Amino acid sequence: MANVKINELPAATSCSSTDVFALQQGATTKQVSQAVVLTNATLTTCNLGTPTAGNIAACTNYPATSLTGLGAGIATFLTTPSSANLATAVTDETGSGSLVFATGPTLTTPDIGVATATSVNGVTITGAPTGAVLTIADTKTATINNTLTLAGTDGTTMTFPSTSASIARTDAAQSFTGNQTFVNIIRSGLFATSAAAPTIASATTIAPVTPIVFVSGVTAIATITAPAPISAGGGQITIIPTGLWTTTTAGNIALGTTAVVGKTLIMTYDATTTKWYPSY
Repeated sequence: MANVKINELPAATSCSSTDVFALQQGATTKQVSQAVVLTNATLTTCNLGTPTAGNIAACTNYPATSLTGLGAGIATFLTTPSSANLATAVTDETGSGSLVFATGPTLTTPDIGVATATSVNGVTITGAPTGAVLTIADTKTATINNTLTLAGTDGTTMTFPSTSASIARTDAAQSFTGNQTFVNIIRSGLFATSAAAPTIASATTIAPVTPIVFVSGVTAIATITAPAPISAGGGQITIIPTGLWTTTTAGNIALGTTAVVGKTLIMTYDATTTKWYPSY
């Protein structure tokens, strides 16, 4: 068979999948068809041009950066699917940082806006039907050590002491220490002291420390040391004489008197004059 130039071949017509072609290399002649050439063929570095149809579902190793028609950052995210690349790929995100999923995420200083929650850090939150407000001033801490219920009138303010202290109650006995100032006191019922009255011996200076005190002996009393809080604001001490002592005006007693055994002597102290005024 003589060699024939390609440009001298007759014009070719379209072939069908059943057409057979003769191929010869040296002494070897083969017959091939369209199906043999194109079915399951492996093409290396070929340029497909612009295909009009096909299925590339089974293709591999196609670089995502070669895809066209994608939004900004999509190809980069498909290649390296990091939180930062996802944030670059989307256009309506808020905040920054790592991608968050529903269960157990760690959020750093989030602004959750108007949120609904059943518990926060183990604290159960009961939603108010129409809303409620809890306000804690900046840098302040509220510590609650026991279960309690706070009740009162809306809009009122309770001012607590400037130092650590216990809050008194109105329905049971209370013990107060320090100077207490009560205005417009209305007392109902019996008035009791905290302990039995002690006995002290009369002397030039005596220093009672209880509201009621027995005084024995016969030595004249010139000075009575005013105990706190009487020394600061004035007050009274009830003295029950058990001896025939007297008082003089040489110290801080305004009037000399003679004690009557068994007869109560009320001593009233005035903080302005720093004097005691006896009842008889």
